[in-house]
Amino acid sequence: MRSLEVVIVGAGAAGVGMALSLAKLPSLSFGVLEAGRIGESFRQWPEQTRFITPSFHSNPFGLADLNAVDEVSSPAIVSGAEHPSGEQYASYLSVVARQHALPIVEGCKVLQVVSAEEGGFVLATDQGVLHCRFLIWATGEYQFPDLAPFPGAQWCPHYAQVSTWDDFEAPCYTVIGGYESGVDAAIQLIKLGRTVRLLARKSSWDADSPEDPSLSLSPYTRNRLLRAQEGGRLEIVFGVDVLAVTQEAGGQYRIHAADGRYWDEPQPPILGTGFLKGGGARQIAELWAWDDEGRPVLSELDESTQSPGLFLVGPQVRHDPLIYCFVYKFRQRFAAIAGHIAERLDIDDSALLAEYGAWGPFGNSDCCEGCQC
Repeated sequence: MRSLEVVIVGAGAAGVGMALSLAKLPSLSFGVLEAGRIGESFRQWPEQTRFITPSFHSNPFGLADLNAVDEVSSPAIVSGAEHPSGEQYASYLSVVARQHALPIVEGCKVLQVVSAEEGGFVLATDQGVLHCRFLIWATGEYQFPDLAPFPGAQWCPHYAQVSTWDDFEAPCYTVIGGYESGVDAAIQLIKLGRTVRLLARKSSWDADSPEDPSLSLSPYTRNRLLRAQEGGRLEIVFGVDVLAVTQEAGGQYRIHAADGRYWDEPQPPILGTGFLKGGGARQIAELWAWDDEGRPVLSELDESTQSPGLFLVGPQVRHDPLIYCFVYKFRQRFAAIAGHIAERLDIDDSALLAEYGAWGPFGNSDCCEGCQC
C-alpha cells in the first residue's frame, strides 16, 4: 500500500488549483486522483454552455483572471475566449497541470474512503490502495445533479444530462428553474428557433435580487435573456412551485404547480433545478457532519468537523453568509488549507506568502481589511 502525505480527489478547477498551492511546499509528497480526465466535469457541459464569468488576461497588472486557478495563468490566453466553453476550460486546466508537472493520475476512481486506525485515511481505488495523512475532497458538484426534485422528475432531462441542445428538435419546450441553468437552457433553445415556456419561483434578475452572483442571475446571462425575450418566443411564468410531473393519456406530460395551475406539454419538461447540496461530498457522507440544510459542516479552515485531516475545496464550500461557488471565490481557500497542512507537517510555507503587487491576485489585504473580496 502506497502512502502519501496528501491526496486530492478530483482534478477540476478546485483540484488543480489546490495542487498548485501544495506544489509550493518543499518536500511534500502528494498526488491527485481523477476518475476521468483532467477537467472531466467541464467536458460534460452542454456543447453550447459558456462560463458566465469573463476571462481576461490582466495578470501582468497584478489581477488574476477571474477563472484562473493560480496567479499567473489565464484561460483567456489558452482558449482565446472571453467566455470559455467547458472543453476549452478543461484544456486550460490540462495545460496548467502539464506546465507544472502536477502528479495527477487520470482514470483512477476512488471506490471507498475510511479513516485509518493510525490516523489519516485509506483510499480503495480501481488501481490499488492508498494511505494519506490528509485528504482534500475536490469532486465538485456538476456531476451530482438533483434528478429527483419532485415526483415524475425521472421523465425529465436535466441540464447536466444534455450533450448538445441541437438534440432538442421539437418546436416547443418547457423549462423548470429560473436560475443560471434553467435560463441558459431557455436561451439556447430559443437560439435554435424553439418556443420556450420558463417556469420560475421568482425572478433572480430583477432590481430586488441580491448583488451576489451566487444568489442572482449573472450580468452575462441577464443580457442574453433580454435578447432572447425580443423575439416573442419566450414566455416566463413566475410564482411556480412545481410539485410533480405526470404522464397523461396520449403521451402528454402535465406539470403540476402548488397553487393548482398546470401545463400540458407534448415533451417532458427540462430540469434547470440545480445540483445536490454538498455535491460530491456525499460520496463520503459518513466522514462529514451535516447541517440542517444538507451541507457538510466545516471548520474555519474548510476541514471536516467529524474527520480531522479531511478538507473540502470547490463550489460546495460555504461560510455563511459567504458562498464560494465560483472559481474566483473558492480559489481564495487554497493557500489557507496548504498553509495549515504545512504547519501540521512542520514544512516551510513561506512560498505561499509571496508578494503580488498593489492589488494582488486575490484582493488587496492591506487596504481592504475586513473586506470579503
